[in-house]
Amino acid sequence: MHANTLRARLLAACAGFLVSMWAASGLAAVATRVPVSAGLATGIAADLFPVSLKLAEGTLFLTNPVVLFLENGRVAVSLRFQAFDHRPAEGIAISEMGQATFSGVPGYDSDARKVLLLEPKIDSLAFDRGNDATQAFLQQIHAAWSAQVTNPVRVEMPSHPYLLPLRNNIQDITYDGRNILLTLSY
Repeated sequence: MHANTLRARLLAACAGFLVSMWAASGLAAVATRVPVSAGLATGIAADLFPVSLKLAEGTLFLTNPVVLFLENGRVAVSLRFQAFDHRPAEGIAISEMGQATFSGVPGYDSDARKVLLLEPKIDSLAFDRGNDATQAFLQQIHAAWSAQVTNPVRVEMPSHPYLLPLRNNIQDITYDGRNILLTLSY
């Protein structure tokens, strides 16, 4: 066999192999689901904290998020918070600590590339101590939640190293009771 003919057949065979591998991997990647465990979700959430939120009179400082997988398709975030109101000119210096948990059903808006939290709600909100200041803070927190939290809550995809290579291919986000599932397509 002529050297050019042998070379042409070898190149054709290699090209055919590469195309078949590309096609197989492309088909396998369509609707691929990548699981995110509670531990990994907690790590991703930790990169977004601490968070500071303005209240009517004071500030809410959120730290130490822990992602919890609940029943009924809900995912929760438990966190520590500090509510404080420091107005030295008025002689006010109040600081109270507590624990809160909020939850929702995860989702994804693929057109806007936003993470959704459907049916968001406060599951628990408790201060370490009970007094007049904590009661006033509770009222402010509930009022801020009612005024600012929409259904669904829409947030940007976190720029966590685990998510960066996936973020442009996410089509949906769901929860199966054990993992948050990122549905990808290529």
